[in-house]
Amino acid sequence: MNKIDFHDSPQEVTAVKAPKYQVKLNRDDNWHMDRPHFHEDIEILLSLSDGGDFFIENELYPLSWGELFLIGDATLHKSFSRQSYRRYVLHIAPSTLEELSMPQIDFLSCLRRSVHRVQLDRSQAAELVGLFGQLEQAKENEGFGSDMKATIALLSLLLQVFSYFQTVDRSTVSYNPDFARITPILEYIGENIAEPLTLDSISTRFFMNKYHLCHSFKAVTGFSVMEYVIHCRVLRARELLRTGMRVQEVSEAVGFRNNEHFIRTFGALTGTSPKRYAKEYLAGDRI
Repeated sequence: MNKIDFHDSPQEVTAVKAPKYQVKLNRDDNWHMDRPHFHEDIEILLSLSDGGDFFIENELYPLSWGELFLIGDATLHKSFSRQSYRRYVLHIAPSTLEELSMPQIDFLSCLRRSVHRVQLDRSQAAELVGLFGQLEQAKENEGFGSDMKATIALLSLLLQVFSYFQTVDRSTVSYNPDFARITPILEYIGENIAEPLTLDSISTRFFMNKYHLCHSFKAVTGFSVMEYVIHCRVLRARELLRTGMRVQEVSEAVGFRNNEHFIRTFGALTGTSPKRYAKEYLAGDRI
């Protein structure tokens, strides 16, 4: 029987990547986003204030103490508060969620199935505030085991956050009357993004005066109608570029009639060119 010498069979050890995330307690006396925006990362936000609204994609939610929001990457959203606005915010890379997932909890799959918002009760919100604080403190500390402690704090927070979203359904969506009138237009734009959408064609489709359409749309979303169309086209273009589709084909597929205009617009909204974006994503250098 051969004797096994483990010293003769060194095992390769793979270094664990440091999680990519940022956490912060934000405070603003006045807060009003002029228009929706989107991130390359995922946002988890816990509101610690009352009085305001949160617009996410085609949904509008009240902004109040204990509201917990889960916002996917490349999701248009904006918030405004009618008074002092305090909230914990965590930004985390999709690649980090994937790396931290396990067979019984796939964070990205949970995110895709989840609604955007859940109202926590006092004890739940207080517990989450404590977990946010622990993560914030762990991230700032240095010394022996500090990186592992920060990862444990991050996992504890993520597990608690995602557990709250497992039993929530979309019946919690809240619409105000103005938003309800705009919602069909938002859905129509999303479903027809490849078509030659214009202010005239949209106003005719919904039997609305152009001035009234522009005024109502801007008041609710913060966008002009055509600004919203352009943002939706760029977001859809990102998805197609990730599949390896050629830039010219993507430009046409999302409704741009001029490839140069598409390249300029994509660069203005994302900070990079379509070709570079696709190359970095397919090479694994971009989340």
